Amino acid sequence: MLNQELIQKEFGYIGDHVYLNNSLVGMPPERVKQACRRFMDDYVATFNDSIKSDLLAKRERAKAAIAKMIHARPEDIIFEKNVTESLSTFAMGYSELQPGTNAVIVDSDFPNTIYPWINARHQRGFDLRVYRTCRGQIITRELLSLVDENTRVLAISMVQSGWGYLADLKALGQFCRERKIAFVVDGFQGLGRLSVDVEECAIDYMPCGGFKALMGTWGAAFIYCRPEIIGRINPPTAGYQSAKSHTLAPGVTTEFDEIDFKDDVRRLEAGSQCTYAIESMGLGVELLLELGVREVEAHVLALDRYLRSRLQELPLDVVTPEDPAALSGLIAILFPAEWTRRAGKILSERKIHVTLREGYIRLTIALFNTQRDMDAFYAAMRELCRANAEN
Repeated sequence: MLNQELIQKEFGYIGDHVYLNNSLVGMPPERVKQACRRFMDDYVATFNDSIKSDLLAKRERAKAAIAKMIHARPEDIIFEKNVTESLSTFAMGYSELQPGTNAVIVDSDFPNTIYPWINARHQRGFDLRVYRTCRGQIITRELLSLVDENTRVLAISMVQSGWGYLADLKALGQFCRERKIAFVVDGFQGLGRLSVDVEECAIDYMPCGGFKALMGTWGAAFIYCRPEIIGRINPPTAGYQSAKSHTLAPGVTTEFDEIDFKDDVRRLEAGSQCTYAIESMGLGVELLLELGVREVEAHVLALDRYLRSRLQELPLDVVTPEDPAALSGLIAILFPAEWTRRAGKILSERKIHVTLREGYIRLTIALFNTQRDMDAFYAAMRELCRANAEN
């Protein structure tokens, strides 16, 4: 049972709105809002005398919280600007991907999860194998049938952003680990609502942005990288942060043949970081830890099952996994395209926020949502169906 008093304290400002658009952008708790307002005051307070150490402390605190959330070590985590660049770093830098080898990806992943692999294939010459889904559903055995002796990477989203299917990370990770295939997981649509243990799931590389269910803001993502594979990633960018040593004035750089990169994941850090966004993400994760990651997951999935059971009564196409274990708290609904304008009007009048496209609704349940929110959405859909039945 989640601490409702704490949730009300952090999200009471939502008021009578029903916010179910967390797959687009999450709503930040009060602690994040306050920290963002305070950030610039803290930034200038010492006239930059301690700015580097102050910002580093904020980043280290965020690393510790994120590591605890995914059952990793803080030293195996770094920060990047976004998931797209994080995936590009791996796709462009993983040395095992050579002409004659291949990577396996999924067609229903978000474009920013797919495009880094297409770009890297054209530049590096490896093959790309694409698993073709039906309505976004991933059948593990079918996906793994694309793997052969030349496969070096299997890349997938934890949760399909458009359809809501939760991948069987443990089965996929174990399969890959046994065959020395790098298992790359985009955690953006899952972390913050669902739990994951990177060790249990044998994940080698996992990026996740901060502005969805981690309840931060735009401008930062984290990367988890298993130490055993970091030496196989050639950094596509370089800066003094990624090197073991560097020279500052009044000295000058004297080594121009090569860069002596750090041995750990910090070799992939190559410039200044958006500590403002990193701190906000870290504070969001701290709230998750305070509430309990497993408890949040149980809450989200219980509401998912409840809403699906109610929507069954209506003439809507609710995309549902064959395997109940693939539920994620993200629900996709299909309906006749001509209903779209009316759907938008009904939802707006009822202060319900979802992703609405032609003939399509996506809603995502967050830790602050309630059964009352589910009933409100059901009532809106019932009104939509009745209004169109009368025409």
